[in-house]
Amino acid sequence: MSTFVPDYRLSRRALLRAGLGGAALAGGLPMAFAQTGGSQSGPRVAALGWACAQTILALGVVPLVVPEIERYGRLVVEPAVPPSVQEIGLRSEPNLELLQSFAPDIIIVDPSITAAIPRLKLIAPVEVFTIFKPGRHPLETARSSTMELAQRLGVKAACDAYLARFDIAMAGYREQLRDRGGKPLYLVSEIARNRALVFGPNSLYQEVLSQFGLKNAWTGQSGPWGHTSVGLEVLAAVPDARLVLLSSRVADIEALLKASPVLRTLPFLRSGRLTVLGNQFFYGGVPAAERFARLLAERLPQENNEQG
Repeated sequence: MSTFVPDYRLSRRALLRAGLGGAALAGGLPMAFAQTGGSQSGPRVAALGWACAQTILALGVVPLVVPEIERYGRLVVEPAVPPSVQEIGLRSEPNLELLQSFAPDIIIVDPSITAAIPRLKLIAPVEVFTIFKPGRHPLETARSSTMELAQRLGVKAACDAYLARFDIAMAGYREQLRDRGGKPLYLVSEIARNRALVFGPNSLYQEVLSQFGLKNAWTGQSGPWGHTSVGLEVLAAVPDARLVLLSSRVADIEALLKASPVLRTLPFLRSGRLTVLGNQFFYGGVPAAERFARLLAERLPQENNEQG
């Protein structure tokens, strides 16, 4: 468990114990789950979003292009983008002239650029890969969208194998976490000034927590993407909670502790109840859920008998 020293400075040892050592700091966690490498047979696929790109790669298909590859490597992390994949510009503004030069057979997009579909259809047929739908759990939607995409790409057998591995892995993580559900968890990806971005019951992660018998400390409303911005003082409402940080951006925590009197009063920080999972792609699909579950199983400490 990470520990805060009396003057609220977060020590190097505490950071390491919270899960911030070595590879995690560099975003270099090994790709231990999805089988990538793929094959160039089958349709020539252009992936113009990160959620569809990570799913295509998890199915063993190497796309021709992916947007913002360097940022993908830092923020999505895995599956890794192979060196053969070309940069296609911004997620919000792909280079259509360059895209046309690749002569894709199919273009896969995330819903964020559906306004560009009429222009994209002049290049190749377009499929929209959707994860967040009103009234449905994101992981449930991601799973069905993955199967539909696999059918469209002609890799149904690979998808069936991938989802079978996912189910086996999740069962293993659930077993690892069997006795670690003592504290409710605040899932937070950003802390800035006196506010935090917290994930609620309609987030990608809620279904994972539910499968593992873990409690989400945030039960309030959240937006269509499963998160909401709240004042830090609101997080004191569950004093026995643990903070799970879904980010590698913790270099400023010491400065935040010095600058924010509110942050210093939060019970879970005073007691050192902090677990850092590194960057998580909360707009992602099945691979993002697996990464979250795996790192949670690796790093969440046993605290059933913990006091304070």
